[in-house]
Amino acid sequence: MTRARAVAVLTAVAMGALVLSSCGSSKSSSTTATTGSSGGVTVTTGASGAAVTVVASDTKGLDGPMTLAPSPASAPAGDISFTVKNTGTIEHEMIVLKTDTPFDKLPVVDAGDPPAPVKSGADKVDEASSVGETGEPNLKAGESRTFTLKGLAAGHYVLVCNIAKHYGLGMRAAFTVS
Repeated sequence: MTRARAVAVLTAVAMGALVLSSCGSSKSSSTTATTGSSGGVTVTTGASGAAVTVVASDTKGLDGPMTLAPSPASAPAGDISFTVKNTGTIEHEMIVLKTDTPFDKLPVVDAGDPPAPVKSGADKVDEASSVGETGEPNLKAGESRTFTLKGLAAGHYVLVCNIAKHYGLGMRAAFTVS
């Protein structure tokens, strides 16, 4: 494609976006596009509300401690966008659970997922109170993904990586919506 044609295409796209943004109601809208399994990249435009960055990490895979660290650890009620970055060495995910149970006291269950369950048979937490998650596929090392939860109510939440054994190795954090 020639430079002139590329500029023309970009100008047309920008003009189309401008026209579309001037139509409709005055409420903010959100557009999200996610790449396939190779990228794990999400682009969010026009999102309103709070933004939270979460780092999912490990240093030795299943052979060492793991962490899930949100920043900030609280946000006002409403739309909240979570950007999850996997800085670890293996795949991770993040699930948002609404619960009054302390983040490190959630009951674990045997989900039968690989890797093999720990000796007690308990390796994951119940996802019945899930209000959202990073989605599929899991985040490979180095990948990031952004997702927005609309209209989160005030209350106590727990952020977890619910891949087998990850919660027990430390991938959990308290999160408060006020």
